Amino acid sequence: MTRPHLKPLRALAQAVRSLRRRPGLSFGFSALSCGTHLLGWALVAAGEGSESAVLTLLLRGVGTLIYVGSLIWLIEGLTRIGLSLGRGRTLRWRHLCRWHGRRSRNVGLGALNTAVVLGATAFATFMAWSLTLFLLPGLSMVPAGLGLIGLAGVGLSQLFNPCLVLDQKLSPTQAFTHGGTLLRQHWAGISGLAVVLLATLSAPFGLGLLTEALLPGFSAAATLVAMVAALPVLATTVTAAYLQLHTLRPGAR
Repeated sequence: MTRPHLKPLRALAQAVRSLRRRPGLSFGFSALSCGTHLLGWALVAAGEGSESAVLTLLLRGVGTLIYVGSLIWLIEGLTRIGLSLGRGRTLRWRHLCRWHGRRSRNVGLGALNTAVVLGATAFATFMAWSLTLFLLPGLSMVPAGLGLIGLAGVGLSQLFNPCLVLDQKLSPTQAFTHGGTLLRQHWAGISGLAVVLLATLSAPFGLGLLTEALLPGFSAAATLVAMVAALPVLATTVTAAYLQLHTLRPGAR
């Protein structure tokens, strides 16, 4: 049986249509979670300037917990919003503002797994490049190129990790493995999806540069506001792409 083809631009269009149905929930949650994320960062930064060692430790500890917790909350919440909107279901604020037990924990562990593998790949690439540069300078670009391909492969394979954890209730290890399988089966579509996501993600920074040219001093605020708007588009595009594959697969729910 022919596998379904992932269509990134169609996923982006579906994401925009879905967000128009519940803009308050989607963008409001993005603003709230991003604000909480910035609060964690501000507490960590405040700890740097404190003269009290105890206060510094307290601010850094609380700030780090808020920073990491808000990041997991952001990933999980936007993924839930995207999955619900993509299936025409109703999602309320109380569903987003509570801890969902194992699945919430698995979202965080999935992000940690990805970060560890990316870090290990980057370290191995650097070591291989350094050794090759010392022994065979003419071939030093080979391990660097292979390392970049490896980093891209890991990142692409884990685009659907939160969807797999929340929708199919897979463990972090199962989701990581299944992500690699999806990449092998749909590498062209997932690569195209990554291009669409990168283009969407670059829009806030482009707006920030334009704002700096027209209104110096307001670039940071413009970039932040644009990022709050772009994050739901990014997450909902990923969930729309996931639903393209999942709903077209035989035996899908």
